[in-house]
Amino acid sequence: MTEKIVSQMQVNIDQEKYTEKVPRKTMIAYGLGPMTDQMSHQMFQFLIFTYYYAVLHLDLVYITWAFIIFAFWDSINDPIIGVITDKTKSKFGRRGFWILVSIIPYGLLNIFIFTAPIDGSQKTLFIYMIVIISIYDSVYTIFSVNQLAVFSEMFKTDAARGRANMWRGVFTIFGLLIGFVLPTIFINPLAPTETTPPEIVAKIPSMYITAGIVVGALTIITGFLFFKFGMVEESAEEDYEVEKAGFFEMLKDTLSNKTFVVFCLANLTKWMVFKLLTSVISLYAIHVLGIEDQPFLISLMLLVGFLTAGIMFPFLEKLGRKIGWRNGFIITQTLWIFALIPFWFLDDKPYLALVCMVFMGIGLSGGIYFVDPIIADIIDEDELKHGRNRAGSFYGINGLINRYSTILTFVIILLVLSGYGWEQYLVGAGLDLGDLKTGLKILMSPVGMIANFVVIILLLFYPLTGEKLAKMKKELKEARLSM
Repeated sequence: MTEKIVSQMQVNIDQEKYTEKVPRKTMIAYGLGPMTDQMSHQMFQFLIFTYYYAVLHLDLVYITWAFIIFAFWDSINDPIIGVITDKTKSKFGRRGFWILVSIIPYGLLNIFIFTAPIDGSQKTLFIYMIVIISIYDSVYTIFSVNQLAVFSEMFKTDAARGRANMWRGVFTIFGLLIGFVLPTIFINPLAPTETTPPEIVAKIPSMYITAGIVVGALTIITGFLFFKFGMVEESAEEDYEVEKAGFFEMLKDTLSNKTFVVFCLANLTKWMVFKLLTSVISLYAIHVLGIEDQPFLISLMLLVGFLTAGIMFPFLEKLGRKIGWRNGFIITQTLWIFALIPFWFLDDKPYLALVCMVFMGIGLSGGIYFVDPIIADIIDEDELKHGRNRAGSFYGINGLINRYSTILTFVIILLVLSGYGWEQYLVGAGLDLGDLKTGLKILMSPVGMIANFVVIILLLFYPLTGEKLAKMKKELKEARLSM
């Protein structure tokens, strides 16, 4: 292990000698890209089901089919868009062109997802939902894949990637909080109940549109600021070589990269733990912690976890540069496992749960921070082999694989809670709260612990570390200098 750490440190020293520094203000402005990405997409994920089911009363069967069709399209458009961007030539650069094209539609679609015909038939609402969420996801993917892909192209050294990723992580946290919290300022209640006055019920759809307008405007503003100040990319067409391979050849090359596949599986499992946390924490807080009458505490729990993760980023930068990104990721996943243990014992202890969320945030921080530097190393290795940067293809395939974390999350929720009163809870009949509490505790603690252990096992099989990584970086440095 000592030799691997020394090799990692030598890589950092060598790279600093031959790569120009990206200005600090550009590094900071780069974080606006992930912030734009997250604040819109988190609002979409947070509200879309509630809006069509609880506000517009679209039949659950229609909603299920809409999400099945959506999931199919969502899983294939990432690699398609990634490959297309790798093959793009423009005076704005490969990534800059698509970022610029997508910004305004991306902002406007935050509004259009909430402008379904309120008095339309079930079939009309169903068709509108399928069309609008598919269009939204396509534009989101164009923006997201390109803002992610430009990371490895802008920042060539581990030192630069570490610093830039610290700012990226901070702005990602801001985006997550805006996406989760800001809509609740304009939408109250999120869904009507039997006791909601009719005049308030009539105003709820317009509340969603207002939230969409605010988040959409922020998306356009921060998106343009990212394009203007947060991107550094070759502008002249002759300055970079465009990928010549066909789509299926590039897809095959990407999926045949064993290093990439191993990491994608680890990242998929990590995202499943994250989505499991955000999906069940409200029910866990209500039924286990006993804070049904204090909804602010539920938001505060997520806020504490995310803010702690953000505070950890400067430390993770130093840790990753010293011992390697993979090893740092393993350490934080291990801490995450231990942080989940107390959630089995927090019955009716909401304030103690806030303290535990601090430790949860420490573990969560690695899952946010270390992903992109590791993928950047994989892209570097591929560049050494093929002579060109194909970041779009790799981020596209990574997006495809990660989409299945949502399916995996809800399959696990269904399997666990189906034996602990979930059906009774849904219909409000014969609910045994003791059983439901047990099911929620299983999801929050042992299931998350086991999944994080799987992440660690997969990371141990990740081969691009130590001497192998040092050798690859050295050869890539020499190849770049000879160009």
